[in-house]
Amino acid sequence: QARPRLAAAGERLRALLARQGLAPAGGCALFQWSVTPQAPQLHQALARQGILTRLFQEPASLRLGLPGSEADWARLERALAGLIRPQAEIRA
Repeated sequence: QARPRLAAAGERLRALLARQGLAPAGGCALFQWSVTPQAPQLHQALARQGILTRLFQEPASLRLGLPGSEADWARLERALAGLIRPQAEIRA
């Protein structure tokens, strides 16, 4: 029973990140990994909101685990909204 539930949650996280401009480059049912030059800034901004991520330096990337509750899912989505800048803005 847990496997299908975890697989669905992993897909939900992948979709949430993709909607917010952090399309995962890998992951599994328990976490997703997104490569972005904004990783250090996102890591800090999310930490200030009580959302912990794992920061990787090379390549610049973040690993985000599954939120624990519906409230946590909503909090993650709110926190990511507005934090992600389009790649074109980063290059400018």
